[in-house]
This record gives sequence, C-alpha cells and structure tokens, in this order.
Amino acid sequence: MKTIFRISLIASALVFPLCSCSDFLEKEPLSQGTEAIVFKTPEHFEQAANALYNTEGWKNYDGKANYGSMDQNTDISGLGSNGGGSTPEGNYKWDKPYSYIRTSNQLLEKAEEYTGNKEEIAQSIGTAYFFRAWQYFYLLRTFGGVPIVDHVLDVNDPVLYGTRNSRYEVVNLILSDLRLAIPLLPKEKDIPESDKGKVSKEAAKSFLARVLLFEGTWEKYVPSINYDLDGDGKGSGAGTVKPEGYPSITDMLAEAKQMSKEVIEEANTGTFELWNECDSLSYYYLFNIDDKGGNVPNFRGAGKSTNKEFIFAKKYDYDLSCGGINLSHTVMTWGASNISASFGESFLCRNGLPIRISHTGNMADAENNPEFLGYSSFASEFRNRDYRFIGCTFMPDRVTYSSRSEDGRQLTETGNPYPEAVFPANNDVYNPQDPAYSSKCAVFKPTLRNNSTHAGYGSRKFLIEGANRPQNTESADYPLIRLAEVYLIYAEATCELNNGEISDEDLNFSINHTRARAGIAPLTNALIANVWDAGYWDHAQGKTVCKKMNMLDEIRRERACELFGEGFRMDDLKRWGIAHINLTGQKLGRHVLGTAYETEKANDATYFGEPCYYPEKYPLLYGVYEGTGKTDPDYGRSIATLAGNLHFIQRDYLEPIPLQQIRLNPNLKQNPGW
Repeated sequence: MKTIFRISLIASALVFPLCSCSDFLEKEPLSQGTEAIVFKTPEHFEQAANALYNTEGWKNYDGKANYGSMDQNTDISGLGSNGGGSTPEGNYKWDKPYSYIRTSNQLLEKAEEYTGNKEEIAQSIGTAYFFRAWQYFYLLRTFGGVPIVDHVLDVNDPVLYGTRNSRYEVVNLILSDLRLAIPLLPKEKDIPESDKGKVSKEAAKSFLARVLLFEGTWEKYVPSINYDLDGDGKGSGAGTVKPEGYPSITDMLAEAKQMSKEVIEEANTGTFELWNECDSLSYYYLFNIDDKGGNVPNFRGAGKSTNKEFIFAKKYDYDLSCGGINLSHTVMTWGASNISASFGESFLCRNGLPIRISHTGNMADAENNPEFLGYSSFASEFRNRDYRFIGCTFMPDRVTYSSRSEDGRQLTETGNPYPEAVFPANNDVYNPQDPAYSSKCAVFKPTLRNNSTHAGYGSRKFLIEGANRPQNTESADYPLIRLAEVYLIYAEATCELNNGEISDEDLNFSINHTRARAGIAPLTNALIANVWDAGYWDHAQGKTVCKKMNMLDEIRRERACELFGEGFRMDDLKRWGIAHINLTGQKLGRHVLGTAYETEKANDATYFGEPCYYPEKYPLLYGVYEGTGKTDPDYGRSIATLAGNLHFIQRDYLEPIPLQQIRLNPNLKQNPGW
C-alpha cells in the first residue's frame, strides 16, 4: 500500500488529448515533482485529479486486461470461472486499487491544507471522492470487507497492521464519498468541450445508484444462499459491524431509484440519449465508434461526437492513447465474450415474447412464438429477433467478415489490417443473393468445432471491424457508465421496492427505451399476463422448463441482454443469490439434430461441401443430448460442458485475500471457505 506519488506529464496528456501543447510546455516537471511542488495552485490539484482517470478500460491496473474478465465466466458469455480455485500468493485486484486510493487521499489531505479559494479546487476534490469510492467498490465486489484507508499512510501507521473493516463499513464510506462528490462536480452540460470525459455530477449520481442497487439486492438475496460470507471478523471474514445510521435495504433501493430518476430527467433535457445513429445495427456500432482520419467504422459515418449515451467512459485516441489490446484480430478467431446457447435463446422476438410460449403452463401445450421461425434454416432463428442478438452474433449462416483473400480464408495474422465488416443489406429479409449469405467465406462448421464454444453463438460486441488498421489500435471509447444502465437501475429498484410489481408508466420511463432500440415491443403488464416462457433454461434443474413470466424476471432479462460483455453479469448473479446455481450443472448448447446443421453443407473454403454436422469426421467434444427422447424440449442439443467441469460454490461469491497480504499483516482474516 505504500507507493510513491507521481504524476506523469505524458500520462496526463494521454488522458486529455484536447489540451493545448503550449499549456503543457509551461507546466513544472511533475514527473520528478514532490508534494510540495504539486499542490500549490488549482492547476496542480487538477493535474493530480487527472492522474486518477488512468484506471479501468481495455487495460486495467497496469496492463492487466479487463476485457478478458468481463463476462466470460458466467452463464451468459461462457464458463471460464468454474470455481474450485486455490488462494493466490498475490492479486493485482488487491494491490492496485490501494495505490489509486492513496493518490485520492493525498489530494484530499492537501485540499484541507490549501489556503486559497476552495471553490477553485472543488471539482478536483469531487473527482478524488468519486475515484476513492470507485476503487473501494471494486474491492467490495471482489473481497467484501477490506481495510479502510481514508488518509495517507506512513510506515508506522497502525492501519497497516489493522483488521478488515466490515462490508457495511466499506459501503458506508463509498456512499459518503459519492454524496460528498455530487455537489462538487459540474453538470455534464457545463463541462467545456476541451474537458469532455471528466467526471460529471450525473456520472456520480449514476454510480451512486449502481452501488445502492448492488448492495441493497446483495443484502436482500445473498443471505438466502445459507453461507456466512462475513465471518466473525476474528477467526475468518470481515465481520458484521454496521455503522450507526446504516441504511436499510428499502432505503438503499429508494435512493437508487431517486438517483437514477434524476439522471434520466437530466437526459430528457437533451444532455444524454441512447445512441441510435445506425438503424438496426446501432447497438453493435455503439461499442466501436471511432474517428481516426474520418475513417469511422459504421455505415453512417457517425463519430464520437454523436455519442451522448456514455455518461462516463475511458477515453481513447488513435494517435495519443490506443487501447493497446488485440481484440479484433485475435477475437475474430478465438472469441472474447461468447454468447452461450441458453442466453442466445433468451433474446425475445419482436413482439416482446420468448421464442417458445405457453398459455397454460404445461410444456405439452407449448408452441413456438408465431414470430419465431425455428431452426430449419441457418437464417430462420434470427428472423424477428432482438437487434442486440442479431447485430452482435457470429451467425452461422453468413460471413463473419470479408477476408480480402482469393481462397476465402480469414486474415488474422499479425500485422494485417482489420478486415471489413459484413452485414446483410436488410436484417429482416433473407436474400440469398446478398454477399452476407452467399460468399464462400461464410463460416458454418467452425462454429461447431471450436471445443466447448461450439455450443455458443460468439459475439461481435466491441470488435472494431472495418477500420482497416494494424493490430492493437482499438481506440473506441470504453463505456464505464451509460444511460442504458441507468434505465435498468431505475426499473429494477422500482420493481424491488414494489414487491415485484412496476407500472407501465415506470417501464416507459425506463427500459422501454432500450427495448425500442432493440426493435422489440414495449414491456407492459398486459403483455406478459398469463404467459409462460416455455424456453426457460432452469439452471437448478438443468433443463428447459415452463416458467410464468413476471416483471422482475423480465427486467433482469433486459439487463442481461443490454449489458452483456460489459462486466456486470457475474456481480448480478452474485447479488441475486443465484451464482452458485447458475454456474454449476451440465450446460447444453445449440440445437443440432433436426436442424439446418443436419441438412445443410458447409460453403467455406476449408470445409466446402461437407455436412455442417459431421460427427463421423468431427465429433462434438461432449456429444449430443438425447434426454427422454424426441419429445424432450432439449433433445438434439449439443452438450456444452459437463457438470463435473463446474465447481462454483457459495464461498466463490467472494475472492480470497492474497496469502502475501496475510503474511504481511496476520490481522487480516481470510474469507470463509478459503
């Protein structure tokens, strides 16, 4: 936790590339500076605050890739976090946040000593509070209760050898910091163009709403897993101490609703809005908007200036600050965040209902949604579906991207530019003459052959296709808080407060905006009344069942569909108390038998003319599920992974304290079960 405070002039320039060069030439050499030099003027405080922005994004905490841990370890985007791990010696998730916390504490302490006009440094103070809360929330989600360091430590400070604070004390600090930050930060509309990207009042309110929803639902549902994650603070865990006046679950959910409401009301004045510049592909393009030399990889040529959806984002620039992670070359071949079969099938049809429905609750009476065209062709299951699914899926019936090669092979070798994105001219109408369907590059069989990922749909989300650039040059902004999440927070908090009910008016105020962009019908109470989802994958039973539709489930479904791959899903499964259920048991994949996989031939260069499902030559890793026979709704699906491969248990709701830290401070007690 003891680090040397250092602000790099170069790093500051990378964070805010729009500042003029002459301004930096006149600054003192802060890379060799000391605290005595740094904190003399409001400009020094601003530069110290700027250093705090060097955090989450494509690369997180000194080169640790954030993208790789987004959602691959959930039932939505693969199953990479299988549980059963051991306690590590060290963990950057513990070390790095404390280094940022120290920087925040230094700024806040120097602000107390500052004899000038405090209003001139108010924004910097607010920024320090915001980022201290940001880092503590990261620690809370990862480890639960951790030592609270709210001042600059020296080698003799007793905190270095103190005990862990409880999760409730950490939450209390986070809430306090954000409430202090909000009045000190400017509104987004008052931030000058040259400073866009800095934390706004609305960003702090949105983040406060996120924290409140997380902790309110954690405290509501996690006790139901019947496992003591807190411990007694003496033999294990961080204990259960609650500060005086600690908010109730209802208080937290009510404040989450209020904070999100205030941000939405500000958005309604034009400050923020969902990005909808590219018709049915807006959701796909939202995550790879770029501006390099006017070469914007979307068909409308809409650049970053059109994006008012990101309330707070990690800013990148092609010349000054690329993401530095090879997404679009490597990911095209191996996949980054994968859409599992059960998640892909959970995306709704355009009429707002699941792909299979029942009006009696009997599986025997279930039938396909009239808008769902089944699996008889590769195109059919994608017709009339949520645009988030259509736009972000590597569909097995069409080209992944144009390879620019004579034999149709994909170009992903080091140094080659990103290939051209290929999408149908019309997402709603199948046209066999459209190159997106007819090109010899169309990939069928590899979808079935890539180990366990044959069971999923893949994902194009975040891939910078069509930019014609060298590898490691991604420079689209990375969203940390966006308006869509705020809509979701409002809806979920409202539904939780009202015992699972929410009015049509509140739905129209919130998530029906995200559904509209996705091309699906508004969610209303009448729409789901007396309707059963007959395609619901029950993780506890390990099979497809009929489940009566209800508002809380539909809001959670909307959250999953809107935010997948953005790092929320694992936390959501935990705070709802279902991670140990969803992340265990056998998982099934795509429907294979009786579908186009049996009737169609591969048309890509490598496997041209071979059956798409060819078990005699390319057997599936775990075979095909037959269940109770052809009447079983899961009959003929590939087996994605076996129950024996998944070991996630209740202790895994929190990660272990690194052994190195416990040796340095024996008063840190390990989380239960580790």
